[in-house]
Amino acid sequence: MKLFPKFIIEEENMILKTVKNHRDIATNESRVKGGGSYIFDIETNSFTLYGESYEFGAAKIEDIKKCIEDGKVYANDELTNSIADKNNFSFYNGSEIIKLFICASCH
Repeated sequence: MKLFPKFIIEEENMILKTVKNHRDIATNESRVKGGGSYIFDIETNSFTLYGESYEFGAAKIEDIKKCIEDGKVYANDELTNSIADKNNFSFYNGSEIIKLFICASCH
């Protein structure tokens, strides 16, 4: 089974995982606002978010920004140890890359 880097916005949390389907991330599908895919650059600690979920539609950039600003970005099931302030985040809308957060301590 091939796995892909995907994310969802569920309630006020952004959850990033490597899964087959976006629904594999969700704990309550009725609370998912949308999703997409991501690319992670380990050298720059940078996530570039893009695309949409076939199950839930596209995540709104406003919802993504709010999750990052509120420190609610997770890569685990327990939704602990937010990665919001430890990485750079950008959003690719199909024509341009929009910087959402620049990590002060990332190199």
